[in-house]
Amino acid sequence: MSSAVASIASLTRRSSVRFLIVGGLSVATDTGALFVFHGVLGLWLPVATVLAFATAFVVNFGLNRVWAFGATGAVGGQVWRYLALVLVNLVATVLLVQGLTWAGLPYLVAKVVTAGALAAMNYVVSKKWIFI
Repeated sequence: MSSAVASIASLTRRSSVRFLIVGGLSVATDTGALFVFHGVLGLWLPVATVLAFATAFVVNFGLNRVWAFGATGAVGGQVWRYLALVLVNLVATVLLVQGLTWAGLPYLVAKVVTAGALAAMNYVVSKKWIFI
């Protein structure tokens, strides 16, 4: 095994790296599903957006549970805790993006800053509370 492949394999043993990979796959799933539901199937955009979000939710939860954190606890409790985290993220995103925009940041920069801060918090919450 080459040293580059060994380094990558070593990195992916860390739950934090797997968590970031799952996040990237979830964004790709959300975007791709939105394209399929709206762009290909012609569903009304709000409906397509909800379906895409739900699809990405399942991918994100499943991969984080099985691969990133290797959780074996009861799925039901984990799903409810994960849904609570999603709700907190929604509220925090709305408040933080608006607040940072009022503070002078461009809205897209505010969104990226918020997403980064929430990703760090989500990792800790996922590891310590959701996928236990």
